[in-house]
Amino acid sequence: MTLVKSAGKVIMTTSASITPSEHSILVVDDEPSIVNALRRELSTPPLGRYKYAVEGFTEPKLALERAREKEFEVVITDFRMPEMDGLEFLKALQTMQADCVPMVLSGQTDMGALIRMINETHIYRFIPKPWSTYFLNSSVAQAVAYRANSLRNRSMARALRKKGIALPVNAIAHVDQILVVDDELAVAHAIARDLSNQSRFDDVFPARRSETPDQAPVPQLNASRLIVQVTDSPIHALKMADAVNFSCVIADYKMPQMDGAKFLDTFSEKQPDAALIMISGAVDLDGIVFALDMAHIQSFIAKPWLDHELRAMVAQALAHRRLKLENSILAKMCEASDVDFSDD
Repeated sequence: MTLVKSAGKVIMTTSASITPSEHSILVVDDEPSIVNALRRELSTPPLGRYKYAVEGFTEPKLALERAREKEFEVVITDFRMPEMDGLEFLKALQTMQADCVPMVLSGQTDMGALIRMINETHIYRFIPKPWSTYFLNSSVAQAVAYRANSLRNRSMARALRKKGIALPVNAIAHVDQILVVDDELAVAHAIARDLSNQSRFDDVFPARRSETPDQAPVPQLNASRLIVQVTDSPIHALKMADAVNFSCVIADYKMPQMDGAKFLDTFSEKQPDAALIMISGAVDLDGIVFALDMAHIQSFIAKPWLDHELRAMVAQALAHRRLKLENSILAKMCEASDVDFSDD
């Protein structure tokens, strides 16, 4: 471990080179003690399934400079930092390393900031300070495994596509089933109407996002390829999941039978491929953190919602889900064949 001073601040880096069995982790926090504690906890036996090579920085800009030179599998960043907050840092990092799995560790993040990080950088986990060693280690291990599986599926799918092997026609349903769960049935129907109707902002909103350098173009929602079902009962919704394969579930948080975070977590066990979105006007920080960490929600939408933003987020969630599903199916086809899926 090497300590280097730069502009009066301490930068912590590992001095040893990474062996093939080690997984590279980037840690960014303006407090040197936090960086050192995370490095120590991730490097102290028993290490579990993986071994890690941790590089830590107290200055986000220096971490970005390092990311231009070296590929990282997982990044753990604080949110409140003096020169650059965690959201700005993650956006910059993702332009360089889109496959690096982002996690946030913070003790001062407000709900608005957390929602922006979920919607704009799709963070994998939020770890509160002070953290649980078990949760920290399990989260990092899951992030490493998630990334490895995603890259493997993408590589194998790419190999089949290069050889002209396409996805079977009926491998993925051409029509997306969307389930809306809200204890106020009128609200659920309003969401369904907004998803099924064309908005005059549908063309304007994606265009504005695409003009912004750090925003990718937003997919369009095709109402002709949607079937939207609604219910005011999370218990009934879980029964519906036994009969219908849903592409996306949109659930309110505050419901009498079961809160939205627990519902989405339970639903994800039944249908792990479904895109999950929470919508609420009355949720606390703990509820959003639970929905992110346990159910892995794709987006959070605040009530009252804007119809074009709702449609854009659902379209993005569906596009992301379809691509992952296509890669997964093609990867299974590749495994069943003798195709060499190594990069050409």
